[in-house]
Amino acid sequence: MLGIEIHIPEMDFEGQYLAEILQYVILGVSGNPYFQLIGFIYGYLCESFQQTFHVVAVGSMLASMVVIPPWPLYRKNPLPFHKVRKTPSAAVPSSGKSKSVKSSKKKN
Repeated sequence: MLGIEIHIPEMDFEGQYLAEILQYVILGVSGNPYFQLIGFIYGYLCESFQQTFHVVAVGSMLASMVVIPPWPLYRKNPLPFHKVRKTPSAAVPSSGKSKSVKSSKKKN
């Protein structure tokens, strides 16, 4: 598109695992409900569900900013790729006809 090429680095498998763990810890699914509990208490004290929502939304945005971008932290273990092998021209199959078919046509 318009001759512009953007290269976005990708996470490796270990980085994906680390990002998943961090997401669970930040959002509180793994038994540490930091933002949900703080948001509930703050909203209860202010008597406003809107304040609860704001605190939980900030926690979700924080988790997204930590987990979604491919930070260098997530790219420490890249997978090695195989080098391209050149195949010899003799290994390329011929037209596909077998010798037995050719010899049977000559007899008739």
